[in-house]
Amino acid sequence: MKIYFSKKILPAITFDDATLAVQVANAVLQGGLDIMEVPFRTKVAAESIKLIREAFPEMKIGAGTLLTPAQVVEAKKTGAQFGLAPGFNPAVVKEAFKNDFPFIPGVMTPSDVEMALELGCLILKLFPAAQVGGIAMLSALHGPYSHTGIKFIPMGGITLDNLNDYLSLPNVEAVGGSWLATKSLIAKKAFDIIKLNVRNAVDKSNLVF
Repeated sequence: MKIYFSKKILPAITFDDATLAVQVANAVLQGGLDIMEVPFRTKVAAESIKLIREAFPEMKIGAGTLLTPAQVVEAKKTGAQFGLAPGFNPAVVKEAFKNDFPFIPGVMTPSDVEMALELGCLILKLFPAAQVGGIAMLSALHGPYSHTGIKFIPMGGITLDNLNDYLSLPNVEAVGGSWLATKSLIAKKAFDIIKLNVRNAVDKSNLVF
């Protein structure tokens, strides 16, 4: 199954309280996005994904920060439709493909890119994007790898102010980040602000496409 990033934005949303997951997902949907990542960084990540999938079947959910093959299996069982990782672990990628689970590994060097290509990964997460050169890095990678069809999702340092600079690059599939729904906003139950953040990002990205 291929994941389509029609709006070119992937919010990464970490939950400490699963009871807030549905309300946050609703704010994301109302803001104009039907896709999100829930990182496996907390004990309630799996439960949060289950609750969101039950409430909003139309929401496409990626399970992020999958660091082990066992987490890949767990993520798929929760209802996640694709997975992501901050780095490149061949064992995790192979487990994902064995389970017919689309997977986006993280890369930060040309060597990482080539190892991912070897396993058949054509969408990669550039992380941490800002720290490894951001737009300059992506532009440099475009030359030697454009013929492969590989695309990147830069995450780390993406903001409303610079997202279109990234989206204008030919090898960028989408941009991602946690600024749309921060842990602070979730804790404050600031769902209207989350919705506004998403809407502003979607509106701005529409200027590129």
